[in-house]
Amino acid sequence: MTSQLTNPLFLVFKALLACVLVLMLDQLLGNPDHVSSTFVALLCLTPTVSMGLWHARDQLVSGLLGACWGTALSFLGWPMELALPLAVGLSIASSFGLKMGGSYATAAFSALFVVLVQFQSPGHTLQVRLLALSIAAVSSFIVNTLVSSLIYRDIFSERLAKAEKEVYAVLPAVVAGEGAKADQVFELLATLKHQMRQTLQELAFRKDWQTHAQLLKLLKRAQWLNYLLHLIWDLAWLQREEGLDTHDLETFVAWIRGEASEFVFLSDSLLGVQKRVVSVLKRLNAQHETAA
Repeated sequence: MTSQLTNPLFLVFKALLACVLVLMLDQLLGNPDHVSSTFVALLCLTPTVSMGLWHARDQLVSGLLGACWGTALSFLGWPMELALPLAVGLSIASSFGLKMGGSYATAAFSALFVVLVQFQSPGHTLQVRLLALSIAAVSSFIVNTLVSSLIYRDIFSERLAKAEKEVYAVLPAVVAGEGAKADQVFELLATLKHQMRQTLQELAFRKDWQTHAQLLKLLKRAQWLNYLLHLIWDLAWLQREEGLDTHDLETFVAWIRGEASEFVFLSDSLLGVQKRVVSVLKRLNAQHETAA
């Protein structure tokens, strides 16, 4: 879902900067593990600084867990056929135990790295792994801060526009009873609203109240779009439950999407929900005119 909201060119630009910065720090600090540092840095590239910090925290902690398990089992001198599966399993279990299951792959990779890629000693391999993870976290933080932190309004305005387009595009499918497509858009809106709420917390911490107010307006619009989709879902469900013809509802949805000039009143049993839909559309139009 997040990929649908992402601006590919913007992400490519940030990725290029991150790779350059990581390699510079690798050379400066003597890190031989360029693969880990660059890859983890790319994983921590996010639309905002706070989201990047959360990603970096999870990557660092999970990577530390995996590296420690791999190092401990390497010191025991057990056969690799036994040490490797145990290190990976314990790393993944520890990651979920700390409620960081989203970064279990990093924990597992760290265990694999320490067991399979030996430098001078297991202890030195652990140091290399931790250095690579630290460089990745610092690099992603710098890139997220320099590139994204001053343009939050533009970032989320673009993401909201993409989500809004998806909402209006899926309305005919909702009327047709294609619940899976509606669920995808609900999930997209939920992801966007979660990102906005996280960013509002960051802006409040930074005391950037101007951007906070701008983003709060965008969040309210996302909430109204979510409500609109719920109402159309309710109309479609009521229409099917009562065995009504779908023509009027299809015409009403076409009017919402700007494809039909004729406004039709739905049956009495659907009229109350239809009035709420019209009320939501008025609010959305008013917000759009205010923003313009």
